[in-house]
Amino acid sequence: MSVLFETSLGDLVIDLEVDNCPKTCENFLKLCKVYYYNLNAFFNVSKDFLAQAGDPTATGTGGESIWSLIASDSSSNAPSSRYFPPEILPKLKHTSRGTVSMAVAPALEGQKGGCGSQFFITLGDNIDYLDGKHAVFGHVVEGFDTLDKINEVFVDQDGRPFKDIRIRHVVILDDPFSDPPGLIKPPSSPTRPPDTSTRIAEDEDPLATLPEEEEERLRREKAAAASALTLEMVGDLPFANVRPPENVLFVCKLNPVTRDEDLELIFSRFGTIMSCQVIRDKKTGDSLQYAFIEFDKREDAEQAYFKMQNVLVDDRRIWVDFSQSVSRLNNHWSNDINRGPTRGKGQGRSGGFAGREDLEKTRRYRDEDSHGRHGGGGYGMVFDVPSDRGSERRRKRSRSRDRDADATREHRRKRSRSPGVPSHKSKDSVRDHEWERRQTRSRSRERRSGRDGRYYPSPASCFPSPNTSTPFAMTYSDYSLEYQFDAVDADVILLTTDMDHSTEFHVHKCILSAASPFFDDMFSLPQLDDNTSDKIPIIPVSEPNHVLDSLLRYVYPVSRPVIESLDELLLVLDAAIKYDFTTAVIALRSLLLSSQFLQSSPIRVYAVACRYEFWEEAKIASRHTLNVNLLNAPPTKEFKYISAYEYHRLLTLHKDRSTAAIDLVRIPEDSKCMQCNGSAFTMNDAPQWWHQFEKAAKEELAVRPTTEVIFGMEFLFKAAQASGCSRCPESVLDSWKFLQHLKESIDALPSTVTVGHDA
Repeated sequence: MSVLFETSLGDLVIDLEVDNCPKTCENFLKLCKVYYYNLNAFFNVSKDFLAQAGDPTATGTGGESIWSLIASDSSSNAPSSRYFPPEILPKLKHTSRGTVSMAVAPALEGQKGGCGSQFFITLGDNIDYLDGKHAVFGHVVEGFDTLDKINEVFVDQDGRPFKDIRIRHVVILDDPFSDPPGLIKPPSSPTRPPDTSTRIAEDEDPLATLPEEEEERLRREKAAAASALTLEMVGDLPFANVRPPENVLFVCKLNPVTRDEDLELIFSRFGTIMSCQVIRDKKTGDSLQYAFIEFDKREDAEQAYFKMQNVLVDDRRIWVDFSQSVSRLNNHWSNDINRGPTRGKGQGRSGGFAGREDLEKTRRYRDEDSHGRHGGGGYGMVFDVPSDRGSERRRKRSRSRDRDADATREHRRKRSRSPGVPSHKSKDSVRDHEWERRQTRSRSRERRSGRDGRYYPSPASCFPSPNTSTPFAMTYSDYSLEYQFDAVDADVILLTTDMDHSTEFHVHKCILSAASPFFDDMFSLPQLDDNTSDKIPIIPVSEPNHVLDSLLRYVYPVSRPVIESLDELLLVLDAAIKYDFTTAVIALRSLLLSSQFLQSSPIRVYAVACRYEFWEEAKIASRHTLNVNLLNAPPTKEFKYISAYEYHRLLTLHKDRSTAAIDLVRIPEDSKCMQCNGSAFTMNDAPQWWHQFEKAAKEELAVRPTTEVIFGMEFLFKAAQASGCSRCPESVLDSWKFLQHLKESIDALPSTVTVGHDA
């Protein structure tokens, strides 16, 4: 004998113990027959224990047997007991989940206790505590997934679910008992619940505070944002908030004979076209019968969209729509909302690109007027596919560059010295060319001698000139890289005193005097008359060969050297300060703040800046030290040259910023998670993901008081995963405004030390 319960969470099929408990089963079946249980609520749910129903008042004190119900509905005044004696059998126990038992009411106010209409279903196994106290009369045979749902609902402190679970309908599959006298079956099932519940209705969505259309729109936006974030994490999108350009049209159903020029001519009446491309097969070159047209303005694209829809082009009705493709954004555009396009190097005509203020062109497609040194040939169309002619032109240029490179290598090979001899002219090489140098200087002296009889070098002689006798045409850039400081018309020699070998640098007094007050004062001192001496003055210096070579390349109008290590930069900087080369010092100070040094050694850069009293560089370097653990960082030798006060200021900056940043890490009261804050005990608590994020963020801020790590998607995703809540990731996405405000608040904290004159 079975009964089907259709609940708001699913169906339950109950088999009854008719042979063992006939009285209880008859009472239960006849109550089901008169729709007594319809729209009744499960008013008491205990996790892994039981779910109780059968009380029309949903209070746990109501309910009666079928015989009491019949007596109360009839006109007879004969007294009838509310309950009937329970049929408790020792062999029927609460050993398995889904056991159905009648709740036995205690004797109160002179009434005997017994069973009425209330029953419960066990939600766990081996609940032997109930054996002998309540009458088992059935077992659930189908619908255990429904029991799992009932077991997981949120309840208040009294065990009442916040959202009602109701028995919508009861179907008697088999009834072996005849109806008792006076039983009248109602014509229809009740339409309203018998209790006056103020809980969330079983067919009500607690989150539905907006119209259905608006709620569906928000749900789709959240789903799209989550999908975009996933695609960004796996690398399929360049950035999550990417959007298709608003000034690019997609045109399809084209005739295969339609060309780029045809579409550009037709659509050009609506405005300036930046590019027009019919997509073709890469191998065959045949048209794929669709194209992309990019306008200069979004308004022009909108006008073309409305005017050209279903227009006849080359005997074909074309279809026009706005492009939804973002595949080219990763290669052609960059999106940096924090910096903004107007702060970048490539400034477009309207401060944006593709009708968007937060997009800018990449370097290849930026306006040539904003750079001045880039030509626009071949890059007029953003979406152009390179033609065969352009490829052939590039191949020719490549072959030309290869020939130039081969000639350069051959020229260097001819000029190379034997092993062990420095690349600059040694003393032996100078003696080999002594006669040529004397003849040249003599002729120059005759042309440029002043009225006082002294020799003045010409301005042109102060700058190196390419040697026209080389076997190939050398450009200025190539020559500047090849310059060896061995000019024939040099009038002073700087001689290094390395232990292995010494090297002569043939330089010009006019350049050194203009670049350095030190050399200007030196050369202004009384010297031997050049008419009586043919020897070039030699000035010994203590710097190594490579240091002096790098320093002179900052002074001469040649290409600057590539300094890849901080140790090499310090050697050159020491020499520049020693000889008072102001322009070289300025260039090296800028190089000190390059990303390669600030990212790899910010603490060392700070120490170097304090050592030389570069206070502005020290402040900038102190901001980058926030990204490293200062106390666990390896010691640097530059700390020997700075004061304890300057190092203490750096420690104070880290400590004060860490304390202030940790104090800001507080969750607002309106940030909730529907699963974490679903019960009465946790509704005022913070979501589980926040507890994980707060703990990890404070640990990170204690050693590195910066926002580079804690607001990254990887850090937030780990916090959501560690919470163990399936809906916490959605709560993280809903809290993006708060997280952005928190990041801005931490970034606004003081991030630099006060050193030098500001201290």
